[in-house]
Amino acid sequence: MNSTWDYYPASASKVSVTLHSESVSVLAGDGHVFTIVDDSTRKTIGNRLEAVYSKITNGDRGYERCVELRLNEKLESGKYGVKLTYNDCDTLTSVFQVVNSKGVRAVKDKISDYFSSKNGLRNDTVACNVYSYGIVSGDSIEVDLRHDSPRMRDLFCREVVSYSALKFTGQVQPCVYGGPVVSDTLGISMTTLDEIYPDTVGEIRFVLHNNSRKTLCYGTPYKVARNVDGKWMELYQGGVWNMPLFLIAPGGCSEVMTAKLFRPINDIGPGEYIIYKDVYFDGGKEDRWNICARFSIK
Repeated sequence: MNSTWDYYPASASKVSVTLHSESVSVLAGDGHVFTIVDDSTRKTIGNRLEAVYSKITNGDRGYERCVELRLNEKLESGKYGVKLTYNDCDTLTSVFQVVNSKGVRAVKDKISDYFSSKNGLRNDTVACNVYSYGIVSGDSIEVDLRHDSPRMRDLFCREVVSYSALKFTGQVQPCVYGGPVVSDTLGISMTTLDEIYPDTVGEIRFVLHNNSRKTLCYGTPYKVARNVDGKWMELYQGGVWNMPLFLIAPGGCSEVMTAKLFRPINDIGPGEYIIYKDVYFDGGKEDRWNICARFSIK
C-alpha cells in the first residue's frame, strides 16, 4: 500500500491510498479497515475512515485498488500515515505529509529546484512540457502544460512532486490549422534559413521579410504544424503569455526568429512542416493575416 499523494494541503478533506496485490479477490474483499495515525507517535487519530471512492484496475504489475477516504477531522501540518488493517491481522501503513501555507511554498520550491537542475537538459520531457507554475487560491499550485494528458500529469508527479492540490492546465488534443498557407503576398514573405533539416533538428530559424512600402507589425507568437494525411496538425507549443508589438520598416528590411519544435512532447519525424504567424500593416490591425514558411525534415 502507498499513499496516492506525498503532500496534502491543510484544507484537505480526503486522502487516498493505492493497494497492490496479485490477487483481485484480496483487493475486492471485505475486512479492510483504514485509520489515520500520527507518524511520530503512531497513535491513532479519530475513528476509522469512510471510503467514498474505490476503483480496481489491472496493471502491468498486478491489480491496484485506489481508495479515497474521507477525513473525520482537519489535520494540522505534519507527517501522518494511513493504517490498513486487513481481517484483524495484517497491517500496512503508508506515510504522507500535510502542509500549511509555508509548506505549500516549500512544495512550490521543489518544482523550482527541479527546473533549475534541468535547465541544460533539452531532452527532459517534464522540463520541456511545463511553461509556468505558481500558487493559486491559497494552497493550490497551478501547473501550465504545453501538452496536458494523464501520462504527462503522472510523469510530473513522479519526477517533480506529488501534491494533491496540483491543478493542471494545457492543450489536450492537437489543433488543425485550416487557414491559407501563404508564404509571399503584398510584399511580405517568410522563409526558413534552410529548406530541408535532419531528423535530429530541435529548432528552426526563419526570416520575416518586408519588401512592401508599409511598416509591418508582428508579435512573438508563432505556430508550427506538420502535414499529416493532408491536414496541418499543430505541434504542442503553448507558453505565450503576451503578444508584444514589433515593427519591420518597409523597403527590404527583415527579422530573423527561432521556432522551437519541443521534440520530447511532439512527434517530430520526416515530413512537411510549416511555421506561421500573425502579421498586419501599421494602421490596419483589422486586416491581419497569417504568413507562412515551409520546410521539410528528412
